[in-house]
Amino acid sequence: MSQEDVIPVAKSAMSRNELIERGFSRQPLRIDVDIARSLEALAHAAWSIPKDKYYDGGDRFRSLNRVRAEIVDGGVKVCSSEETTPYVQLKKYNTTLGGQPREYAPLSPAIAASVGVRKMIAHHLHYLPLSAVGTRYLVNVHLIRFTATPGRPCDTSPPGLHKDGEKYIATHLLGCCGARGGEVVITDNDKHEMDRFTMRECGECYVFDDDRIWHMLTPVAVWEGNEYAYRDTLAFDMLPEGWEPVK
Repeated sequence: MSQEDVIPVAKSAMSRNELIERGFSRQPLRIDVDIARSLEALAHAAWSIPKDKYYDGGDRFRSLNRVRAEIVDGGVKVCSSEETTPYVQLKKYNTTLGGQPREYAPLSPAIAASVGVRKMIAHHLHYLPLSAVGTRYLVNVHLIRFTATPGRPCDTSPPGLHKDGEKYIATHLLGCCGARGGEVVITDNDKHEMDRFTMRECGECYVFDDDRIWHMLTPVAVWEGNEYAYRDTLAFDMLPEGWEPVK
């Protein structure tokens, strides 16, 4: 990584404190022109990403890019990664697709490595409780579209309350149209509900420590009278170097 890759980041003590205290945070993303342009480009790209061939519970579309990052004084170094290994979740965490190597086409570098995307990644990494100067991360960048038609809703995989087997995950809404459902539910490890909300604003986000909470998204379906609905999100799996999920 070169000095040109360094993204200056302002401190976000509230997000860090909430992650430490309750395992998740819903502090707003700090939008600037670069981030707004990237959100628009990602929302447009969601119309052309391939269908998720591993998922049969509805019509879902997905891409995957990878980024390397390092916490430095005053900011975060962020650059594209040549990592091309398949995406795998343990069977313990994904009871429907776990253990299966999954390959997803990447977005173009012009979108996935844009200044706005790198700023978003740097913003989230900088406040994580494990982030100290010198900490390095692998970041999986997922663009995911859920679509629904009458009688064919789209659900998460696995459905219901679950963990993903990543360390930290940040999810951002890109767009939603004609849809009902898509409500986020977060519980503690005893499955006592802590929060429930529906994201509506482009860029609206939440981040959580997968070890600390369970989460789910209610199925995305069409509003009565509609023939089509979609919900698009951008998610970052933020994995500290050397970290592994509990097996």
